[in-house]
Formats: sequence, C-alpha cells, structure tokens
Amino acid sequence: MKTKTLLAMGLCAAIGLFSSQTKLAAHEHEQAGGEHKMQIPDTREGILGEIHKHHDELTATVKANKLADVHHHAFAIRDLAKALPAKVNPDHKKMVESAVKKISQLAEDLDKSGDAGDQAATEANLKKFDDALKALEEHASM
Repeated sequence: MKTKTLLAMGLCAAIGLFSSQTKLAAHEHEQAGGEHKMQIPDTREGILGEIHKHHDELTATVKANKLADVHHHAFAIRDLAKALPAKVNPDHKKMVESAVKKISQLAEDLDKSGDAGDQAATEANLKKFDDALKALEEHASM
C-alpha cells in the first residue's frame, strides 16, 4: 500500500512539474516573440494617435528591410483599429467596421510577406495598408 501511495504521489508531482514547465515555456515564447498586451487608449483621438505611431514604425521597419518585425506593428495597428468602432459616431460605425476588416486582412498579408522575407511584396502590401489607414481615419473622423 505504501508503495502505491508513494508511486501515485510521485506521478502527481511529475505531472505538476511538467505542467509548470510547459506554462513557463509558453510564457517565455510569448515574451521572446514580442507578444504582449497593448493598452488601448480610451478616446478616438488617442487610438488614432497610437495608430500613427505604429504606422511610422512599420514604414521605417519595411524601409530598413527588417521584415521579421513587420507583424508586430501591423498587428498592433489592427488591434487598435478594432477598438475604433465603439468610439465613433454611430452613423459612421458601419463604414469604420468595414475599414477595420480591410486593415485586418492587410495586416495578415503584411505578416505573410514579411515572414517570407519578400521585400517587394511587403512594400506593395504596405502601400495598400497605407490607403486602408487613410480610409479608416477619414471614416473615424467624421
């Protein structure tokens, strides 16, 4: 009986240790990848300001051919844009939601071309992204 109890306790300890190691590794992977929770400003103007900052960083990243970092900025802009529909005039909410959907798709495209190391495709996707951001800002500012 003592052997079975000790064996069961040892097994439970091993499972607990493995579970803790897996969670720690996942957390370290998230931090190494630069994934973190971003603070979304409370106002439309604040959100648009943060979008502009990340857009400037995205443009500089593409120009510097640091394509592995493109997704960080593209997805930050996407996440900020997703917060805009709740902050705009209800009459323009549908247009803003449509622009956010386009930005979300283009962020995915930027991620793919950046991860592939394709400078020309990333620059082309950035141009489309720029146009979509202009449309978003126009709709959000109405």
